[in-house]
Amino acid sequence: MHKVTLEVKGETQIRNLSEKLIAAGIAHKLWIEQPENIPTCIATRPYPKAAVASFFKKLKLCK
Repeated sequence: MHKVTLEVKGETQIRNLSEKLIAAGIAHKLWIEQPENIPTCIATRPYPKAAVASFFKKLKLCK
């Protein structure tokens, strides 16, 4: 299993990505910080890279 931290530009982008993953049947968890109610992270279950790469290819590595 590999862990990668990618950067999104804002709350809208992370929510849109989550919706696309749901539509494609990719199991994931959208982490919401409380009490601010702000989405901060998406964690997917382990998938072959070929199955999920198209959803994440436009995101840059977070440094």
